[in-house]
Amino acid sequence: MTYKLFTYLTVFAVALLSAGRLDAQVVRLPPVVAEEENPVLLASHPDSAAEAILAPGKVEVVQDPDRPRDARPGMFQKLVFNGSWLAGGEEDHFGISRLEAKTILALPIPSRRWPMIITPGFAVNYLHGPNSSDLPPRVYDAYTQFRWMRRLTPRLGIDLAVTPGVFSDFEQSTDEAIRIPGHGAALWEWTPKVKVLLGVAYLDRDDVPMLPIAGLIWQPHDDIKYELTFPRPRIARRVYLWGAYGEDVEDWVYISGELGGGTWAIARTDGTNDVFNYRDYRLILGVQRKVLWGLDRHLEIGYIFGRKIEYESSTPDIFPNDTVMIRGGLTY
Repeated sequence: MTYKLFTYLTVFAVALLSAGRLDAQVVRLPPVVAEEENPVLLASHPDSAAEAILAPGKVEVVQDPDRPRDARPGMFQKLVFNGSWLAGGEEDHFGISRLEAKTILALPIPSRRWPMIITPGFAVNYLHGPNSSDLPPRVYDAYTQFRWMRRLTPRLGIDLAVTPGVFSDFEQSTDEAIRIPGHGAALWEWTPKVKVLLGVAYLDRDDVPMLPIAGLIWQPHDDIKYELTFPRPRIARRVYLWGAYGEDVEDWVYISGELGGGTWAIARTDGTNDVFNYRDYRLILGVQRKVLWGLDRHLEIGYIFGRKIEYESSTPDIFPNDTVMIRGGLTY
């Protein structure tokens, strides 16, 4: 099954890269102002090293390129629900079901033009196997991200964030559950179509404590974007289907890669405290619909490989089999 899935992913990637040859057959619409007029948008979310939330095709205000067109006037900005499922199985297979909710708020600190973005969130991760492990049935993420972005010059922007939180099964009593990931990055506009990204993400994970952030973001035209960045590369292309023909409704398809997993403090069945680390690598195909002042949604399927479970104690490491992932979400 994994071989067939990998074949489908490869075919999709080739088709995506070849889609530019069909441009001449597409009726062109009024151009959409590309979102990377903003400073770099990165998120040191506990589930990802430096999750690029540069949503492809996000429409910006022409009058103020530093303010998204869908930004709301008050403190409340967005409400986000995400869910994912990694297939498990029997014996030493390992599956995870994750549900997450978070709210994005904006406070005029230090100013209304450059607000402080505050994102409180909570997630529950249901663990399924493997039989040879001693894992709790659930681990939790409870966090609040504080993030500030600013354009320093017309060509240079910065993005700083810190995300203190508690990551545990809520059954142990050590300070290992408290972790403070964060990131700092800068985006420089090399040319109107090419941006250079450079920074660092501090994950505060036992298995991967820190990662560099680096790469290029190239958008040769409004309908395709190449985010050739580490640790989250992505190629996205706009498609004119299902009524998405104007500036207020956009559909995008994309292929991306990412580092998954996390670190949680847990209590073993014998009552001792320990720390559980899980890591994997993901190749993802996705489709996204963005609706101005409406309900955004996305759906993804991924191939998960290079999986590893390790403990702070002397418990032997476990290497679960490759699996598949289904992930989706709603944003209002």
